[in-house]
Amino acid sequence: MIRAARLAAAVLPLVGLAALWAQSDRTYHTGTEWEVPIEGYDPRDYLRGHYVEFSYDWPGIDEQRDNDFAALCLEGQAPRITRVADVEAGTVCANPLRAEGEHVYRWDALTRGRLYIGQDRAAKLEKELRNRDQRGIVTIRQREDGSFTPISIRFRPLTPEEVAERDAQDAETEQRFDPPAIMSSP
Repeated sequence: MIRAARLAAAVLPLVGLAALWAQSDRTYHTGTEWEVPIEGYDPRDYLRGHYVEFSYDWPGIDEQRDNDFAALCLEGQAPRITRVADVEAGTVCANPLRAEGEHVYRWDALTRGRLYIGQDRAAKLEKELRNRDQRGIVTIRQREDGSFTPISIRFRPLTPEEVAERDAQDAETEQRFDPPAIMSSP
């Protein structure tokens, strides 16, 4: 009897741990995958591991406005997002996203993201992140409750419109920080 109790005491925590892992794995692999453009990449290699930090560039969200939102509604046909809108209280949304207090970025999770990557891919990814002629795309997995997880990153060449926009922004920045010429009087 004592032997059976000891065996149960040793096995029961392992069974519980396996059940928690299985539930977590099932939750991670459940949901709809969407591709989200990103900007402002920041590759990291700290003791916590390899990861890339980025800012989401949600289609349809005006970058001039204050990006202080707690919930968004994705519109389009997965995986392609055509537009994203703020979710007002009481609004029905087929594909909601919400910020979670438990997320690494807390309530800022709809603005910024973090994707953990394997050590073998880190060096290659860092090189790709430096290429200004590419656009980063993060695939997120959105669940029915509005929670989401970044699951992968890929790159595609910039479109001619994106190149023109980038060049115009560069010219504007250069013009802003160019010191005025000093005129001397004759």
